[in-house]
Amino acid sequence: MRHNQPDAKGRAFQRKEGRVLIMTWEHKAKLTTFLKKNISLLAFVILFILFSLTCNGKFLTVSNLLTIGGSAMDLLIVAMGATFIILLGSIDLSAGSMMALCGVLTAKLFAKTGSTILTLIIVMAVSMLIYLMQGLAHTRLKVPTFIVTLGFLSIARASATMISGGTNTSIPFTSSLKIYLGLKPWILIIGFGVFFSCLLIEKFTLFGRYTKLVGGDEIVAKLSGLNVDKIKLKVFMFAGLLTGLGAVVMAARMGSGSPSVGDGYELDVISAVVLGGTSQRGGIGGVRGTLIGVLTLKMLANGLVLWGLSSEIQLFIKGLILIMAVFVSQERSRNMVVK
Repeated sequence: MRHNQPDAKGRAFQRKEGRVLIMTWEHKAKLTTFLKKNISLLAFVILFILFSLTCNGKFLTVSNLLTIGGSAMDLLIVAMGATFIILLGSIDLSAGSMMALCGVLTAKLFAKTGSTILTLIIVMAVSMLIYLMQGLAHTRLKVPTFIVTLGFLSIARASATMISGGTNTSIPFTSSLKIYLGLKPWILIIGFGVFFSCLLIEKFTLFGRYTKLVGGDEIVAKLSGLNVDKIKLKVFMFAGLLTGLGAVVMAARMGSGSPSVGDGYELDVISAVVLGGTSQRGGIGGVRGTLIGVLTLKMLANGLVLWGLSSEIQLFIKGLILIMAVFVSQERSRNMVVK
């Protein structure tokens, strides 16, 4: 009994059709992977075009774009440090309160000393010390970073209120602190200088590589002979250094130190890092994505204000965008457990 066999042309057509289907599937897979890895950049481009077309010419101006950039620099500096903490697989909920405490210290110290350099050194040293305490509580007492930083959120806020007496301390507009750390172009130079420094640290130093290794698999890192606790302490101190610098920049930009500033700031920091593609599980991501995440959040806030939307609606939209960004970018498998 003979079976119907396709002729040579038929077999050639089937092979060609098979190759086309495989190539189509590969292209779709590559496109999906690209979108997942660049969701923050895609969101940035879409929002930029949307606001440029819908804000009656108020958004796409040099003045407004510089305003967005200037207001983003303190968040960018703090988010750089938070990126390394999240790369560890840890979290920092104390950033907002630390900004308040360090901002109050900045205004008080500058009022007493009149020295920008001395104020900057002391504030960064205090911030590093507090973050070292958080790191020690995590590594020595084995308390999860979520709980440790949540506790220091309250401690730092209470300390800021006690030191300030519940009042704001102003920074003169003509002071060196305001001119060199709070106004353009210096604030932009400092912010992007910190970004490029962190990018080099992440890509070309053992500190950056070990941070990702510990975040990717802490057990493997220990078996490789790394002192994991020491690496964690270094990361927390590095984040403390940048949080102190960011707080000084914010206080100089705002022209005062206030115990009420930074309320909810930690959510902006975490949102910027996660929106930039850094995994909350650790080991994946980096500061380049965080830069896009910060600029996207600040551009979104600026555009929503130009639209005339209330602060409640702005928070609602920010939350939705963050959830959708994580949903699109996060890798999933059928048996994966999401905690």
